[in-house]
Amino acid sequence: MNMENSNQFVAYYRVSSKRQREEGVSIEAQRKLILDYAKRNNFEVVKEFDIDESAKKEGRKKFSEMVTYIQANKNILGILCEKVDRLLRGNLKDRVIIEDMVNNEGREIHFIKESLVYNKNAKSFQKLQFDIQNGFARFYLNNLSDEVKKAYDILVDDGFYPHIPPIGYKTKLDDHVAIPDPAVAPFIKRIFELCATGEYSERKIGLMLFDEGFRSRKGNRVGKSAIGKILHTHFYYGFFEWKGEVKPGKHDPIIDKDLFDKVQEVLSPKKKKGYKHDFSFVGLMECGECHNGVTAELQKGHVYYHCTKPRGAQFCHQKYVREEVITEQLAKVIKAVSLDLKKLKTIKDIMSVSLADETEYLQDSLDALNSQYKDLQEQSSKLLDLYLKGKIKEEAYNSKSTEVNKETELVNAEIMKHKTADRAYKQEIEGFLTFCNMAPKLFASSRPVLQRELLRFVVSNLSLKDGLVDFKLKIPFSIVAEYAESENWQVCQDSNLEQRFWRPP
Repeated sequence: MNMENSNQFVAYYRVSSKRQREEGVSIEAQRKLILDYAKRNNFEVVKEFDIDESAKKEGRKKFSEMVTYIQANKNILGILCEKVDRLLRGNLKDRVIIEDMVNNEGREIHFIKESLVYNKNAKSFQKLQFDIQNGFARFYLNNLSDEVKKAYDILVDDGFYPHIPPIGYKTKLDDHVAIPDPAVAPFIKRIFELCATGEYSERKIGLMLFDEGFRSRKGNRVGKSAIGKILHTHFYYGFFEWKGEVKPGKHDPIIDKDLFDKVQEVLSPKKKKGYKHDFSFVGLMECGECHNGVTAELQKGHVYYHCTKPRGAQFCHQKYVREEVITEQLAKVIKAVSLDLKKLKTIKDIMSVSLADETEYLQDSLDALNSQYKDLQEQSSKLLDLYLKGKIKEEAYNSKSTEVNKETELVNAEIMKHKTADRAYKQEIEGFLTFCNMAPKLFASSRPVLQRELLRFVVSNLSLKDGLVDFKLKIPFSIVAEYAESENWQVCQDSNLEQRFWRPP
């Protein structure tokens, strides 16, 4: 596609909340900035896209409309946008689309406030700036998800199961305590009692209880695999599984622990064999040929890693690999994401912009949530007034009031999640940069268990094939590794790029 002489662009404006649109601040400011920029550079804005939806949502309708319009008009050179954060919020699918536009279609994106022109000829520093702004936006959104997980962990530590309880219990109430369903719990107990006799298979138990009236939540017969799952579920004696551990719960048990243990003896589950030695990388890699696990063993004073080659993998050709060979490769992986002090400062400078963007995004989100919370409180107050005046019946009031209260709790939890995520995000960014500076020393001096954790933190999809380790770096480490070897980390103040494109005051 030859667009060297084209001066046609589309303009992209986005606000992340309805409040911004209603106040008329952000959209108008973006429009003035971009149209002024286009005029100064003799660009023709052929179409404007005005978007007020969250950029983290995949498959955004208007974003897709803009992409379709650009692809249908081959003479459009690219997109004019206020800044990276307006166009992308770490959404991988949208990022792929933009990358394809730039690298395969020869288009370019102008981010006005950041004085950044992103095209296939962009310099290393410009690509780094784009990647950091986009990568850390995604990192922030992931952190919100992490805060949900942390909230779950708090509930678990207090003895509450944070998900829908298994069959035999009613859906958890507002206080997160599951209650045995009197219509179903007796069947659950009978399943364990029948199994404990050793005379009935899971299939036989399912058939017997179906005749007695036991049904799944959808009203179907409970099959063999479902009965087997029930018989291995700790929840029924007052505990529950969480992240591979059995935790004590505050819910009422349906059976006692002795009955559960007796059933396990009847079922005779196979126990996993432990490792005599604490090998550094066991449980971390898979075989790159047959995709089975990689184990280790000690031979003549040396540790060797090899494919487990279970049944079905007889034709795997992988040989034994000395631990030193693997360690040397993994040390290089860790070194690839390390930063010296000079490069650390450069990234901090770029990230100061990213932090400002996240602060704005957070405030927009909190404003929208606080407004929603206020509306719900007003609804609750109006409901109470109507009830006290006798304008609605007690049954209708209780039903609607419960609905409003639940929604209020959800909104309040979302507010707390955003506030916590903001603090955690800033702390994790600082921790991330410190880690990038210290990573090689930490890896070299750590015990096997910590080496494994360091690698899990940095990489995913580790595999071993033909003596070589293959892996995928996690974001944002992939960004750092891509540019860590580059010498072009500093922006040239007198570059032709900056002379060509107007910089906003």
